[in-house]
Amino acid sequence: MARNHNKEPLLPETTERCSLTKPRRCLRTECLVSAMVVGILAMFVTWGSSAIVKAGYELVQARACLTKMEKQNELLRLEMAQLKSPQRIQTIAVGQLGMIKPQTVYMAAKEVSGKKPAKDGGLETVAMQHSVLFGNARAEAHKIR
Repeated sequence: MARNHNKEPLLPETTERCSLTKPRRCLRTECLVSAMVVGILAMFVTWGSSAIVKAGYELVQARACLTKMEKQNELLRLEMAQLKSPQRIQTIAVGQLGMIKPQTVYMAAKEVSGKKPAKDGGLETVAMQHSVLFGNARAEAHKIR
């Protein structure tokens, strides 16, 4: 077998990026650049995940605040209903303001168009007399002198 003893190198002596005579420097530079790229990517991934965690934490806080506000709103509605109760208003009117319950309540009857009120009872047809049942009436003020 004949061998080709031509001494042509398989690789050229110089390339665009580095020369074959100093491969150590070229490899070191490539490793440094690769490490920097990996480091920058790791920083972006860490920053993204921390942003997601922060957003999740804020969401949990907002939900807790919403629940707290809904409970407070419900308590305020209950308190408002208690403050508006007729029994409470009557108790304050009689006990603190010195008002008394009227014995009778007179209400003016509205005349229906086209119909005249009956004249069997005189004034009772214009004003109807109602008795007070179970404290379901208006309180009147009286003067204490």
